[in-house]
Parts: sequence; structure tokens; C-alpha cells
Amino acid sequence: MVDRERLLGLVARITARLAILDEYATQDREPLLGDRVRMGDLKYTFQTAIEAGIDAAQHVVADRGLGVPPTNAAAFRSLADAALLDGELAGRLSGAVGFRNVLVHGYAEVDDRMVIDHLDDLRDLREFVAAMTRLLD
Repeated sequence: MVDRERLLGLVARITARLAILDEYATQDREPLLGDRVRMGDLKYTFQTAIEAGIDAAQHVVADRGLGVPPTNAAAFRSLADAALLDGELAGRLSGAVGFRNVLVHGYAEVDDRMVIDHLDDLRDLREFVAAMTRLLD
């Protein structure tokens, strides 16, 4: 059985990060672009929200005995294969892992405008929170 407290904690972490991202989403974008401290916070908030999602996905995959995903992105696809997550959502969340990797590892020069553009659609994280919450019911 899924560790209820662990999954609740991860869902709460994502939800808390979403509140911060929602606040950034209401702000004027141009001044944000010029503020390296706030941009750093924005990037970190995205990173930790996505990491909490990865942790939740990996936790459920392990709990359900769905095998060992070869990558973090594959954990979301494993949930979809087990009908625990919508397949299209799993694909988009797999893409979010790539975004997180760019933020963390600097695989490419991070375009601050691209980071800000992610504020326009936070629904994938919200849908993931809803799906994980349903698993707890």
C-alpha cells in the first residue's frame, strides 16, 4: 500500500510550489525578467515542484510494483501504462522532467523568457496533484 503520509507530503509540496508559481503568474513579466533574484526563485520553484512530482511518481511506481523506470520521465509513463495517470498528461509531465533537467544541470543555456512562459500553463501539475490525491481516496 502506498505510504499515505509520504504521498500526502509530496502532494502538499507541489501544491505549495503552485501557490508561489500562481503568484509569479500574476506579476508583470518584464520587471521579472530583469530581476535575477526573483528569476532564481522562479527557477528553483519550478525545479522543486517537478522534483516532488518525480518523487511521487517513483513512489507510486515502486509501491504498485510497476518495475524500475529507467528514467524519471519513464516513471510518469509507467503510471499511465497502469491506468493511474492519463497518457497525454504523462507525456507532458515527462517533458517537464526535461525542463527540470535544463534548470538543474544547465544542459542548455536557460532562456528566462521560456521559464516565464511556463507560468502560462500550470495545469499539468494541478492535474497530477488531482490524480495522486485520487489514489489516496
